[in-house]
Amino acid sequence: MILPVTVNLKEIEEKGRNYRWIRPEVCLRCRGSHLWGHGFVEALFDGYDKALILRRYRCPVCGCVIKLKPKGYFRRFQATIESIRFHIVSRLKTGKWPQGCSSARCRHWLRGLKRQTMAHLGIEWIRHLPQVFDRLTEMGKVPVSRSI
Repeated sequence: MILPVTVNLKEIEEKGRNYRWIRPEVCLRCRGSHLWGHGFVEALFDGYDKALILRRYRCPVCGCVIKLKPKGYFRRFQATIESIRFHIVSRLKTGKWPQGCSSARCRHWLRGLKRQTMAHLGIEWIRHLPQVFDRLTEMGKVPVSRSI
């Protein structure tokens, strides 16, 4: 399970395992109150040369593993939600991908958005992709994911 938390990525880069993570008060699955530290996991983020260390916790009651992840990122994505949306909207407005992101990566996001649009909202929404991005995000979906 992934728990988005407010953190400072620059500080995580500097301190690594010594970064002071905030321990969740209860398990997200069973509401158990005694979470154990369950080590660390590496994750890549845009703007950082090496993987950053993220904290994990484990519930001894139900066995749920909770990974703390910075807010503002979709599951399994290295770019911020804001950055992904900016690149897609720029492409739709100008017909060109903005500088700072590979066109292959951006095309991947746009294809994912179209796929999610068709799966969750229907073809009539295909002309309103910026609004679809926001609506799917509000629905708890990853709007640029290629998997349904």
